[in-house]
Amino acid sequence: MNTIIACFLLFFAGKMSAEKPADSVKQASQKEPGLFTLIVLPDTQGYADVRHKETQKHWPSIGDQRFCFFKQTEWIKENKKKRNIVMTVHVGDITQTQHDEEWDIADTAFKTIDNHVPYILCSGNHDMGYSSEQRETSHSRRSRFGSYFPPSRFMNNPLYESHFGKKKSLHFYKEGEIENYYLFLKVGGMKFLILALEFKPRDQTLAWANKVVSTYSDCRAIVVTHSYLSSKKGELSGADHYKVKGNSGKSVWEKFVSQHKNIFMVLSGHAMENLLISKGEHGNTVNQVQADYWYWDTPNIKAGSGFLRIMTFHPDQNLIEVQTYSPVLDEFLVRSKSNFSLDYVMSGKDGGPSDGTVRRGRHRGLIEPR
Repeated sequence: MNTIIACFLLFFAGKMSAEKPADSVKQASQKEPGLFTLIVLPDTQGYADVRHKETQKHWPSIGDQRFCFFKQTEWIKENKKKRNIVMTVHVGDITQTQHDEEWDIADTAFKTIDNHVPYILCSGNHDMGYSSEQRETSHSRRSRFGSYFPPSRFMNNPLYESHFGKKKSLHFYKEGEIENYYLFLKVGGMKFLILALEFKPRDQTLAWANKVVSTYSDCRAIVVTHSYLSSKKGELSGADHYKVKGNSGKSVWEKFVSQHKNIFMVLSGHAMENLLISKGEHGNTVNQVQADYWYWDTPNIKAGSGFLRIMTFHPDQNLIEVQTYSPVLDEFLVRSKSNFSLDYVMSGKDGGPSDGTVRRGRHRGLIEPR
């Protein structure tokens, strides 16, 4: 990387650029054939932080932030038709300390879209094993996650009929548990598999995930897990201080993600924004995209400020457009690491899941991590 580019990136790394969304919304609403959208909800822990109040420690005057969570799901419901939103993905840390009061907030937020937009959730380190004595998360895998979002919440909802196979229970690693499961998504003449994995997936979990992705090798696969990339640019996560045992991002890549030619994307949160583009064992390109706006480098964003990711798939252009938008502030982040696009083959004879999938990066100034 030459000195000029390095200085350019450093300048924007510490500065938030935002714009009102009028032009972008107008552009997105002009439907093109096959256009569809995934919404990614980054860590919402600060919006549910009503007991631990870590959020108030960092920003003393911030107050209760649950309205941000509610505004996010309200916006998703309101924009379902205009943007053709086909799925919402939460990348974990739904709560701050996984108390009932916090799960109630998450439950209320998602009830807004329960019967309107399908969604898939994954657990983060803040969603399990909170120790009030140590004031730390992930001392164990005990969680109220499944009490508020049991498999039955999705299996008994007619909205999810097309997202399950004939045997719905097979979509869950363990019966009655929500920490590891998958949904199908059929859109634009393509079939996707979206697989959510627990925080620091254990070896037995990865063995199950390997089997699922291999069984549905005809599907384009997206993996969702909370901690996968680090806060350092272009790096997989490694060893950490959490008490629960499991695999780091590096191990998840080596044991699972890199082994399958149909995996083209990994979505995660936990540690700010990051992007890593890697080649799997079969030569396929895997886009590993991370977003978390709770602990942030810019005071304006504070504990997240409602920012979410809009991932618009343009099949005719073989392009995935990634935007970062806050329905709370009604602003987009326009810096390069928040606003970029990825080439992804969806049309033509090379559109199958086993192909190279990503031809060349179009990242609007974002330098591809090494």
